[in-house]
Amino acid sequence: MSGFHPRCPPPTRLVRPVRVDPDGESGPRRGTAAGPSWRTTSHGFVVPADVPQTVEQRILEAAVHLPEGGMVTGWGALRLAGAAYVDGFAGRKPRPVPVLLPHTSRIRGPGVLVERTRGRLPDPVVRHGVPCAPSEIALLHELRRASSARAAGVMVDMALAAGVIDLERARHVATTRRQSPAAAYALERACAGCRSPKESEMLQVWESDVGFPRPLMNREVLDLSGRLLAVVDLLEVESGTYGEYNGASHRNRERQRRDEARADALRGVGLEGFVLVAGDSERVWRERMASARERALWLPEERRRWRLGAFVPAPPLPDTEEAALDAIMLEHYRSLE
Repeated sequence: MSGFHPRCPPPTRLVRPVRVDPDGESGPRRGTAAGPSWRTTSHGFVVPADVPQTVEQRILEAAVHLPEGGMVTGWGALRLAGAAYVDGFAGRKPRPVPVLLPHTSRIRGPGVLVERTRGRLPDPVVRHGVPCAPSEIALLHELRRASSARAAGVMVDMALAAGVIDLERARHVATTRRQSPAAAYALERACAGCRSPKESEMLQVWESDVGFPRPLMNREVLDLSGRLLAVVDLLEVESGTYGEYNGASHRNRERQRRDEARADALRGVGLEGFVLVAGDSERVWRERMASARERALWLPEERRRWRLGAFVPAPPLPDTEEAALDAIMLEHYRSLE
């Protein structure tokens, strides 16, 4: 389990850019706008200089230039719907905001990636004052740009974890459009039980690379008296094998102490585990998975000393503005680790 949360906090300080106004009525005069109290967002548009430059603010600043009928799509629409995984960065470089336009429309302003269609545009969903493509369509647009089938699989799993798409609706929409092999793979094998990108990668290696049957994700493990022993990232009930991905939040001494206590409790009831950490190669992932499964006891249900509990979703988000902003920044910096 990692410190990642699949949903991002709702933006709380979005400010729509205004035009520079020679008369100073609907916006600041040119000389004032050039001063330290204002920040230029694009040609002729400004916001107050103290407006935080969050991902959502950048989407809003790009959306100011949308023509009639245009809408934000791709990662931008998913982000405004609440999906944390699509953070608008490629490494440290901001990605352009994808927009969907009628075929004959044009858009002015920097930082946008244009998609056009000759067909009927979907009815937009207005989020935080921005017209957005429905999330299922936005996801399909984003999947076209996935760097690999694995990356596409993570994207779909994280959209599901964030609760921003309906999987069956996305699959139906996909049948009406030409899709890449990566998108088809991602939608076919999608899992709603993953809570972090690394859990999705671990599941895909388990299933697609090693060829093991689909396990359960983020399930409680109880002893026979009903006492909670752990919530494990991956669990194959039949073999009694579990897996964990330990990210940066597991590196402090207290967390390591708790992790060892959990592992000991799980061994005590006959479960065999593997642990993956940052920096491991995928060869190591595959070897650890196969080795743990070979060591597993494969006990029939009547001989097991543990039982299965409930699925555990991601915890609620912080509800304060300060915590929300901290979470946005922390999420980005973790993505660079």
